[in-house]
Formats: sequence, C-alpha cells, structure tokens
Amino acid sequence: MARSPRRPQRGSVTPPPSQGASPPELVVLTRTEADMAASAAGVRSRAGMRTDRLEAILKDAGATMTPLFGATEDRARSAMGASAAAAGARDPGTYYKVEAEGDLEAIAAALRATDPVEAAYVKPGAEPPLWRGEGGAAAAAAMGGEAPPATPDFTGRQGYLNAAPEGVDARWAWTQPGGRGTGVRIIDIEGEWRFGHEDLTQNQGGVVGGGLPPAADRLVWRNHGTAVIGVFGGDVNNIGVTGICPEANTRAHSVFGAGNSSSAAITASANRLSAGDIILLELHRPGPRHNFQGRNDQEGYIAIEWWPDDFAAILFATSRGIIVVEAAGNGAQDLDDAIYNTRPNFFPPGWRNPFNRANPDCGAVIVGAGAPPTLNHGPDRSRLGFSNFGACVDAQGWGEDVCTAGYGFLQGGPNEDLWYTATFNGTSSASPVVVGALGCVQGILRARARPLLNSVGARAVLRSTGSPQQATPGRPVAQRIGNRPNIRAIIGQLVPKVVEGKNFLKDMLDKGIDKTRPDKRVEQKNQVKDAIDKGLEKAKETKEKEKDTKEKETKEFKDAKEGKDGGEKNLIKDGKDQVENFRFPGAPAAETGGLEARVAALEAALGQLGGGAASHFIGAELRPDVGAAPQPGDAAAHLAMLEQLKAEIDAAIEAARGS
Repeated sequence: MARSPRRPQRGSVTPPPSQGASPPELVVLTRTEADMAASAAGVRSRAGMRTDRLEAILKDAGATMTPLFGATEDRARSAMGASAAAAGARDPGTYYKVEAEGDLEAIAAALRATDPVEAAYVKPGAEPPLWRGEGGAAAAAAMGGEAPPATPDFTGRQGYLNAAPEGVDARWAWTQPGGRGTGVRIIDIEGEWRFGHEDLTQNQGGVVGGGLPPAADRLVWRNHGTAVIGVFGGDVNNIGVTGICPEANTRAHSVFGAGNSSSAAITASANRLSAGDIILLELHRPGPRHNFQGRNDQEGYIAIEWWPDDFAAILFATSRGIIVVEAAGNGAQDLDDAIYNTRPNFFPPGWRNPFNRANPDCGAVIVGAGAPPTLNHGPDRSRLGFSNFGACVDAQGWGEDVCTAGYGFLQGGPNEDLWYTATFNGTSSASPVVVGALGCVQGILRARARPLLNSVGARAVLRSTGSPQQATPGRPVAQRIGNRPNIRAIIGQLVPKVVEGKNFLKDMLDKGIDKTRPDKRVEQKNQVKDAIDKGLEKAKETKEKEKDTKEKETKEFKDAKEGKDGGEKNLIKDGKDQVENFRFPGAPAAETGGLEARVAALEAALGQLGGGAASHFIGAELRPDVGAAPQPGDAAAHLAMLEQLKAEIDAAIEAARGS
C-alpha cells in the first residue's frame, strides 16, 4: 500500500513542532506614482499625494516604515533598479518594511486602504526546512555522556561524496584542479551556526549579518546551520566529516535582528558576493494551502520565492551572476497546483506565480528531497513523501541519512563543538548537497579559466546531467524533483574531454590506424608520430615568429609614440597581420588565422591517416577560444601540449613494437 505523502517516512517518528519560526514580516508596496520618501522620522509623497491617513495609522500602531532594499528609496533604485527593469519587475524603491507591535494583519489591512499603498501583506515566519525531529529538545537529550578522546573519521558514512549514482562524485572532483571549491564563496541564509565546531574551522568567514534568534529557539537554528555547512564545508582532516567543496569560503547571514528580513538578508548577501558565487536559502514558510498558518506537519510549506519581496531579492542576486540555491520546502505540495496561481488579494496586482516559469522568473535553483541509496526510505532517488515537487524543481539531494556536523546523535556529549549526526534530513539536507556539487563545478571551471555558471546556467546543467529520479509506489517520476547532481558529468558537458582526457590519445591512435592490417600497426603509428613532429616543428616556428612580431610591435609602437613613424593603429594591424597570415604548409587559405584554425589543420592531417573525417584529439580545455589573432603565450601553450602529446605517442609506439 502506498504511503501518504503527508506522513513521516519511517517508524512512528512524527515531524517536529514548529521549529523556531522567524518573526512574521509586514511588507508594504507603494504606488510608483506616489514617489514616496520614508524613514524612521516619517513618510511623505514627493509627488504630493496625501499621506495623512497613512501617517496616522503608523502613529497609532507605534510603527515605523522604512525602505526594504536600501537606506533610502533612491539608493534601492541605484543598486537594484537596472536588474528589476531588465526583468520587467517592479521598482525596488517601492518596497518597505513596517515594524510594529500588535496585530500585523490588522495594520496591513488598514494600510491597504490608504492612497499611496498598492499592497500590504504579512509574510509568515520562516523556518528551517528540516523534516524530522532533530530539534532543540532532542539534541539536548543527546548531551548525556562524554565524547570520545578523539573524534573518529565519519567520512565512510558520507555516501553523498561517492561516485554517481550513489553520490555527487565529489571524490572525483577533488582530483581536479580547483575541484574542492577553490575560489568559490558561499553564504548560507538562515538563523544561527556553530562556527567554533571542531570540523568547521577552515575556510570560513563566520556570520556576516543579522542577529540572534530568541533564546528558546537558538539551539534549533544553531544545530541546523551547523549541519548545513558541514555538508558542503566540513574541514579536510582525519576526523569527523569532510564537506563536498571544503575549500570554498563559507559565511552566513541571519534573518533575525531588528530591521532584518529574509529579503534584506538576500540582498545584503548578494552585495558581498561576485558572479559565480553561491547563496543558499535554508528556509521555507507556510503557504496558501492552509491559509498561511504554521503547522507541526509542515503540510503546505513552500519555497520563499513565492512572496514578492523575496522574489525581488533573489532576482537581484541572480542578475549579478550569483547562483541562488533554494530549498523547495517540506510541504508535500505539487507546486504546479492551481492554488499557487491564485494571487492573494493583499499581493500587488502585477504579481504572477513564480513557480510557473512561463511567468517572470527569479532564476533560483530549486531543490527537492530524494531518498538516499541506504534503502531505508524507498528506492534510491525517489521523491520523499514530504518533499515539494513540480516542473520548477531543478534537482534533488539526499533528503535522509545525511552525516554531518551538529545535533549530537552520532557523537554527543556536553560540548556542542564535538557533535555529529548521521540522520540530517529534509530539503534542509538536500539543498547543501546541491550547493556542494555546484561549488566543486565552479572551482574546476575557475581553475581552467572557463566561464563560471550563473544561476540559470546551473539549472540547465543540473537538468541535463545527473542520476535520474526514480519512482516509488504513489510517487511517480512525474512528481518531479529532478536528478541527483553528478559533478563529473557536469564537467564533461561544460569542459569537453576533461573527463575522458586520459583516453584522447588512444582514441586518436585508434582512428588513425587500420585495425585490419596488424602488420602495418607500427608503421601507421609512426605516421601519427611524424604528423605530430611536423606540427611540433611548426609550433616552434610559430612561437619564434610571435616572439619576433611582439618585439617588432613593441619597438615600432615606441617609435610611433615618439613620432618616428606612422600611426599606432597601422603598426599594430601590420604586426597582427604578420601572425594571422602564418599557416601550416599545405593548409588551405580558409584555415589561416588563429590558434583554433592551426590546430584544426593539424587535426585534419591526422584524420587523413585513417581515411576518415578528422576528430578533435585536443580537448577544448587545451584549445581556449582566442579569436582570430594569436595572443602572447598561445604558441607556448600549444607547444607544451604538443610536446606532451609527442611523448605519449612515443611511449605508445614503443609499446606497439614490443607487443
């Protein structure tokens, strides 16, 4: 009998009670034509619209209304206006946060009746998207006893590090330059963390913004944040766990604190990062399924981009080239359901459901929770019953049995810095698995001087590669949570030949040799060797020619600057023409030009050995797109590649002679 998607996944364990939700947030959107200017001192309309009623409501409620995305409306527009306009989104200077005591819903209703206000809504508090009870009380119970004198190595429990389909193939990524996430920066947005944990001491920048949760909720958030970062950022050492991309720099931003909010935390984090970096949103909140009310079973909880201000903040981050990874949520919801198309009457008139990507799209990577290969929760990579699903869900991570730092169920004791768990779960655990995989990918791309992924590009490769989702009774593949990432496959798609690079020489030789004539094997391999020798000789000539050209350009440019000869542009053009007009002997005129063309000519010559079409034997990672004119250093790189290739061919020929 199929299990209900609204039930826990095993035993009699029930979902935890509401897990330390952040405070509800009252967000106001004013009419563009009002041209509002608001501060803690008061509000006014620079267009002359009446604001007396608005001011009275705020005064009676003891409330303040301040710009959400900047110190002033104009600063918000300066920072975010261009990205909003490009996406057809609303003016970021029209978003405000209202801080007040009392009934926020009543205040919002009153504000909606004033002339300058177009929309006012109360966002439910956000919670960590943890599915099953690893909360404060349970963790506190784990403190009995002492931790061992030295923490064991728990990496054997981290199956998500392993090769696909079991894991994301992090161990392969670590063998590649940059594959531990080198140079990548990640900010986790949620509530609290334990950066003093023994396994989170390297490559971390601590908490960069926000405040602390209420005292009663701090352990819930602190364990959660520690576990999340342990998945992708655990230290490389001989104890505990190792993160998927441990060399990435990890920081954190809280959604708590005066004047703070989830959308403010996102924009502040985006301003601290650069294109190719990553923001992780470890939050979900109750949606319209149960009228935005918090529930112990989390049914109806959804990803936070559904709310207009969070959407605007995510859009700002992704427009800067930052990858935003967002937990889909644990609400057991079909995000394609019509309920999510229905605009709440307190949202602005122009709002459209962002889960339908035919509508305006913020660009986030949405992550669902899949069953791990432990087979304790159904078939590997099948949708876990609590996980939200739908066409907008881009990828899945392990949603159960994740070994990481925090909580104290695997190793406890009175010292939180020594706590570990092997049962982290929910879209909480799934999302950092995807972040870790993307961190490795970005590090490899950076090390190879390749363009880094942006958020939409990350979506594309996660969807086009990976270990496919599987079905289980009652939860078919049509309930989409996407593929489990496969780092090796992603790199194989983005950087052709890097994965199979060790085999490219064999492939080239196989294509150049007639296997029906074993008596000609050595002779034909020698022909391949001769072709490479000729290419190597010409590459050396090219190197010398480029060196001479560069020296000539430098001298003539200097002479021109001193007025001894004609214009600079003509001198540089002449120098470029000399290099561009160089070609391999026998190459047709169409193949003259830059390094790409010269390599293609060499490949064509090799292809003729087998009588067939030429195939690229030099991977694209060794043939950067340098345009029509060679740049300084191109010939040197080409020369080094050919020398290595020649050495490998020599070895292959010797092996052939001895066989």
